[in-house]
Amino acid sequence: MGRYSVKRYKTKRRTRDLDLIYDDMSSKESIMKLKNQPLDETKPGLGQYYCIECAKYYENQPSLDRHLKAKPHRRRVKELSKKPYTPLESEAAAGVNLLKFMESVEKYKAQEQHKEANKEEIDQLLHQRKDNLDALITGIPSEEFQPKEQDQAMTE
Repeated sequence: MGRYSVKRYKTKRRTRDLDLIYDDMSSKESIMKLKNQPLDETKPGLGQYYCIECAKYYENQPSLDRHLKAKPHRRRVKELSKKPYTPLESEAAAGVNLLKFMESVEKYKAQEQHKEANKEEIDQLLHQRKDNLDALITGIPSEEFQPKEQDQAMTE
């Protein structure tokens, strides 16, 4: 058993794979489902502050905002800007399952057209901000959060 057998699998900081995250970002419904999760005591920030691209939970909105400006997040967004490599593509390159691959290509084209048509709505959902946890639990918006909402309504 030596040292290398213990260090072989690094699972402590493992996040979801890019193809799974890409599927999460494919529709408005899946984004809304991830952004508006029910309160969960086992997750940081009761599961309310979630970065879809990195598949991570944060304690509060300011820490999520700092994360969104950081280099690891920007790197992940860049990786997700194009379709991740899948095992189906490797099989098609070997000459196996070509029909199934062609079906997936057509599905991808339709998905990209849908994304392009709803780009503004999807961007708005991805950059949605939430109030602090006290306000979320009680249902009463905090004073700091109300003016920002009004300013956004005035600019639109």
